[in-house]
Amino acid sequence: MEEKNHEKKNHKVQLIFIINGQDYSIEVNINAVLMEAVKRALAESNNTGREPDEWEVRDATGVLLETDRTPKDLGLHEGTRLFLSLRVGAGGIDKN
Repeated sequence: MEEKNHEKKNHKVQLIFIINGQDYSIEVNINAVLMEAVKRALAESNNTGREPDEWEVRDATGVLLETDRTPKDLGLHEGTRLFLSLRVGAGGIDKN
C-alpha cells in the first residue's frame, strides 16, 4: 500500500531495463511516454549507435510494449523489469 501511495504522490517509479544482460534502473514519470525512458536507458548503457526506434521493449512475459504509451497506461509499477533489445532486422534495414 505504501508503494502505491508513493507512486501517486510524485508520479514517478523506478523501471529496470535489461540491456545486453545488464540491469539499468531508470526513474520515470508514469505519465510520460515509455520512449522517453527507453532513450534514457540507452544513453545510460552507452547503446547510442542505433536510433531508439530500432529497439523494442518487452515485459517479463515476452509481451511487446508500445513505446508511445505511458507506464501508467501499460500498468507498469515500481521495479517492473523490461527487456530492451534491437528489433529483428534492425541491423540491415535500408531506410530508403
